[in-house]
Amino acid sequence: MLIVLSQKWLRFNMNFYSHISFLILLLFVSCGIIVSQDAATLNCLEVESDTSVILYWSPPKDITGFVKYVINYSFDNNKYSEIGSIFDVSKRDFTHTNAQTDRPSNKYFITSFFNNDTVNSDTLQTIFLQVDYNDPADAKLYWNTVSDPLPDGSSVYYEIHKEYPTNTWSVIDSVLGITYNDPIIVCFDTITYQIVIRSDNNCKSVSNRRGGWFNDEKWPAIPVFDSVSVNSDNNPILGWTLSTSKDVTGYIIYSPVIDGSGQPYDTVFGRESTYYIDTISNPCSQIISYAIASFDSCGNKSEATYEFPRKTILLNEIENNVCAATNMLSWSAYINAIPKLEGYKIFSSEDNGTFTEVGQTDAETLNYIHNNVETGVTYTYYIQAVFGGNSSSSCKKSVTTSTYLKPSFVYLANADVLPSNEVELTVDVDTTVYACTWEIWRSDTNGGNLYQIAAIDRAELKGFPLFYTDTTAEAWGGFYEYQVKVLDSCGRESLESNELKTILLGGSIIDEDHILLSWSAFEGWDAGVNQYLIFRKSGGIEPTLPIDSVDAETLSYTDDISSVGGTSEPISYWVQAIENEGNNQGYKEKSNSNRIGTALESEMYVANAFMPMGPIAEFKPVFRFFSGTDYLFLIYNRWGQLIFESQNPDFGWDGKYKGQYVSLGTYVYTLGYKNLDATSVSKKGTVTVIY
Repeated sequence: MLIVLSQKWLRFNMNFYSHISFLILLLFVSCGIIVSQDAATLNCLEVESDTSVILYWSPPKDITGFVKYVINYSFDNNKYSEIGSIFDVSKRDFTHTNAQTDRPSNKYFITSFFNNDTVNSDTLQTIFLQVDYNDPADAKLYWNTVSDPLPDGSSVYYEIHKEYPTNTWSVIDSVLGITYNDPIIVCFDTITYQIVIRSDNNCKSVSNRRGGWFNDEKWPAIPVFDSVSVNSDNNPILGWTLSTSKDVTGYIIYSPVIDGSGQPYDTVFGRESTYYIDTISNPCSQIISYAIASFDSCGNKSEATYEFPRKTILLNEIENNVCAATNMLSWSAYINAIPKLEGYKIFSSEDNGTFTEVGQTDAETLNYIHNNVETGVTYTYYIQAVFGGNSSSSCKKSVTTSTYLKPSFVYLANADVLPSNEVELTVDVDTTVYACTWEIWRSDTNGGNLYQIAAIDRAELKGFPLFYTDTTAEAWGGFYEYQVKVLDSCGRESLESNELKTILLGGSIIDEDHILLSWSAFEGWDAGVNQYLIFRKSGGIEPTLPIDSVDAETLSYTDDISSVGGTSEPISYWVQAIENEGNNQGYKEKSNSNRIGTALESEMYVANAFMPMGPIAEFKPVFRFFSGTDYLFLIYNRWGQLIFESQNPDFGWDGKYKGQYVSLGTYVYTLGYKNLDATSVSKKGTVTVIY
């Protein structure tokens, strides 16, 4: 077991516990317990006049395995960052440049890195001196400690150093506490102070320098900062009460105020002045913070109101929700109100009209929804913080509520069954809208309730009209019903199209020369069906003309195929509905049914002679119709050698073997296949090759 004990834990009074400590040490050694490395001891923090900070420390007692020192720094008492690394173990100091020592205390600690250990020193903070000049007869000094308790070897007395006259420093006192009052006897001059606490480790901790002008008149009182508001010109306006100090000659405006300090922004002269208008800053785009201080005829100024700054209310951009008919407002908090903030009032005007109060919130609520706003109206708003009889307003901001076009029509022009049994829809849509969704709804096969199968966003529209292919359809198994529903840009259903029902074609064999076709009616066109065209395909060529037509009321047809020539493929059929003239949307569509194949038993003929270079350059069985399967046609020479094989009834023998025409003579063929009812058919014969 490995136990690591810090240096600080082991730092007992050895005079009293020496025997016990010695026994514990023997126990640690005998048990293999390891004591951690010593940390470097951070002794002093010296603030220089150039705002840098010098750190002084003592090295670890045991420097075995030393790697480096790392200097760690924080200005916000929370997040530390590394500002330097030192690899020389004998180094005793480090200078942190541009340390911004004019703000509350900076904190430091040192990490000592060893080969197998990392140890942190105690944390020290710079001494931050502040001076209260309110009483011209007494300078009140107050500061923080370096640490609590003070570092080992540190004196308990703080030395008060004073610069007066200029460039002449002296120690005027030393105290145990962290405050000091220095009686002022100068009439009109500057005095600067600095705090020093010394250490036995040959260093000292030194504060920042702080001072100002002093005279024998009473320092001006800090003005009471009433409010910051925004006027009708969108300019910040600051208000404060008249200073109680009679010798005040003006006021200093500080902005921005950050982390308890600020930069002088402007000056207002005259004791009677109680307001200031900032014509440069823009309270509509950012939060602007202010503090004020008064100054007297000797140039002395009060402490600024940094602790309780005033900030403008920033009204954020208005968010219009056209679908909900609302305007969403949000704003920054108004802070440090005197008396306590009661809440906020919301004022609005329409199209540059009169402002009226439209709502209120409590002090913790920084947003408001203005409901039931009209479309196409310019709304202008401002927020007013209310505290007692006082108020503070934000800048004004406007929004013009959106308008949108609702889709005005949708028409399902066609539902056409493709040869693949998919269904292509043609949809007439309103292209003047820029945001909408078209939902495709479909029934199951042979009707029933409709359900959504697709949604097409307006941005996906590539052309006009809208074409959509239902790749999930299986039109051979039944008819489908389709409808299109339109959602507006707010996702609300605004329109429904007409419904279309596809054609389902079926057929049966009456006899070897007659096929009976029957189909379901196409439904849903605006102008209705004019007639049905009947198409027949025999062989591999797609027909361009129908074989016949029937009127819109006739839903069956008998086809006489006695005159149809031989083919090795089944006959296939489909029906095409033709729309009447007079469609109100200007369409005249054609809609096809599914395709069906009608298989007839084969009538076969095989020639007994073949001339390879003659008018019929191919030898094969000739069928009127071939509806069979497992086709196999073989040819052998007189020695029984296989010279040709085909598994396709359309592919015959050209009279060649291995690229050369065979010799004149007789050859044997065999034919086998399964007919329509899966019965095996076989035939064997001879053919004579002649030239």
